[in-house]
Amino acid sequence: MAEARLAASEAVERISIGQAEVLLLTSTDRLVYFRARDALDGTEKKIDTACQEYADAVKMLAGRASLGEVCRDWLKRNDVKLPKITVADAVVQMKKQAEADGKSDLRLKQLANVLDRFAESFNVEVHTLTPKLIADYLSALALAERTRRNHRDVIGFFNRWLVLRGYLAKGTDWLEGVQHYSARKRGEIEIYSPDELSRLIAHANNDMLSFIVIQAFAGLRHAEAARLDWQEIDLDDGFVEIIAAKSKTGERRLVPMHDNLKAWLLPLRKSHGEVCPYENTTKQLLKTAEAAGVEWKHNGLRHSFISYRVAECADVPRVADEAGNSPQIIRQHYLRRVKPAAAAQWFAVSPQTGDKVIPLHETSGATPTRQARP
Repeated sequence: MAEARLAASEAVERISIGQAEVLLLTSTDRLVYFRARDALDGTEKKIDTACQEYADAVKMLAGRASLGEVCRDWLKRNDVKLPKITVADAVVQMKKQAEADGKSDLRLKQLANVLDRFAESFNVEVHTLTPKLIADYLSALALAERTRRNHRDVIGFFNRWLVLRGYLAKGTDWLEGVQHYSARKRGEIEIYSPDELSRLIAHANNDMLSFIVIQAFAGLRHAEAARLDWQEIDLDDGFVEIIAAKSKTGERRLVPMHDNLKAWLLPLRKSHGEVCPYENTTKQLLKTAEAAGVEWKHNGLRHSFISYRVAECADVPRVADEAGNSPQIIRQHYLRRVKPAAAAQWFAVSPQTGDKVIPLHETSGATPTRQARP
């Protein structure tokens, strides 16, 4: 009776100050209300807020588990005191492990380029990083779309390494909700004409000559050609072998050689050693293109090989296998449709024969007088 009088008194007071809408509770409702309020003691949560959070969680789980099961699982995976480490120190450790694991020089260089820059930008402990910080960092990079994608991929790899090493809690995903950057080439696919290729060849020294003709007539990726050894070029049977360790896909493949590629490589043939000894092949290619008066096209030699090869054999899956890509990727990113006659001209670019042969210069960096016969 005392509680009833108190409730009535509170209701009269609310009505007197204009709060005419008073919640009417049955005895059962009143009991539920007090039980709910008691359950929230010590949580600093209001009943409406608690109900909203509960409803949201139940909807997300959709009957697959109870809230208690989810909480116990989370605590099991995360209720561990993680060792603290700064981004810079973690990067040093990861690079050392990558080197000990025998990662390729190209991969080690990529890790260093991306993660050293990342460490300079985040002078904090790794557990303080969030997806928003990563998203803001990537969007602020003044880089091409393809390069930003590479940075995103390396940061994701670093994130997974930190989880495996116990520096981040299981399930931590720095890239959750972070924008995906496309590797799709924008604009028209650029290829060289047979005349442009002839001019490039004419101004290339021997080391760059082998690099250029292998890309132009066998379609190897830039990095694959840069890692190639003369032992992997079989001029007798007519194949270029890309071993698994040097392939981007991690799979070995054999690329058949056209007759003109054999003709270019035979005078340069060695029993072993790097086909192209330059550490920075891109720099040398740009110098060659400038000397030849040819505009350098990024990945242009590979694009050209694929485009002319498809026109020659009319078999995209076959060319995809030779290039180490899927037919879909070939069509989307590498193929520019050309006529068979143009393909015939491309694969006819060869050294001049007979009395018109001009000796190849062995001096690296010398201006050659080599001629190519389109």
